[in-house]
Amino acid sequence: MESVLDGIKEIQSILDDSKESIEGGLHLRLCNATLAAYERAEAVKAVEEGQSDEDSEGEGEPADEESDEESEREQTEDDMGLNELSELWGWNFDFGRPGAVMELEFLIDEITASVEPKRVCAAVRVLNGALKGSKPDDPADAERILEWKEELVAERAIRVCAEILERVDDRGFHNESDEDHWLYSITCDEILELFQRLGEGDALFRTKLRRNGALKGVKDYHARGQGHLTEDVLDMLQQR
Repeated sequence: MESVLDGIKEIQSILDDSKESIEGGLHLRLCNATLAAYERAEAVKAVEEGQSDEDSEGEGEPADEESDEESEREQTEDDMGLNELSELWGWNFDFGRPGAVMELEFLIDEITASVEPKRVCAAVRVLNGALKGSKPDDPADAERILEWKEELVAERAIRVCAEILERVDDRGFHNESDEDHWLYSITCDEILELFQRLGEGDALFRTKLRRNGALKGVKDYHARGQGHLTEDVLDMLQQR
C-alpha cells in the first residue's frame, strides 16, 4: 500500500508540473480526485496495519482493554483527510447562518494560525463553498458577505493567503521538504478561487485585495509558471 501512496503522490507532482497546460478548473478537480484516492488508500493502509496489530496480539498476550477502547474510538478531525474535514466544517458553517455552530472567526484562525496544511486548505475551501452557495440578490446574504470581507481583511486572512501564494508565509507549506507539500498546490488553487469570488463585481474590495498583497501574491505565483489559472484572477485584480 505504501507504493500506492507514493504513486498517487507522483501523479500529484505530474499534475503540478503540467498545470500550465490544464484548462479552467480542471486542475483543481483532478487534484481533488487525486486527493480522494490518496485518502482512501491511507484509510486502507490504516485498516491493514490495524489488522496486523491484532494478529500480532493474538499470537501473544490478549489485547488489553485500552487497546480495545482505542480501536473503537470515534473518528476525530486528526483522522480525517482534507475532503472529509472540509465537508464536516462546511456542514457546521452552513454559510454562517444563525443555526450554524461554526463562526467565521474559526475559519480565519485556521487560515492564519494553523500549522497543518490540511486545516488551512479546508478553511479556505469552506469559505469558497459558502460564497458559491450565496445568493447575491438576497439582501441578507449580500450584507453577510460584506461583513465577511471586512473581517477577512481586518484579521489578516487576505494578507496571509497572499503570503502563501508568494511563498513568504512563515509556516513554510511551500517547502518541498514538508511532509504535506503536495497539498500546497491545492491550497493555492483554493486561494485563487477565493480571491476571484471576493473581488468579482466589487471594485472597492479589489482595491483592498491589492492593498493586502493579493495582486503581488498572484503575480509571484503566476511568474513561477503556474499557468493560466492565475490569469483570470490577475485580470480581475487589476480592474479598477
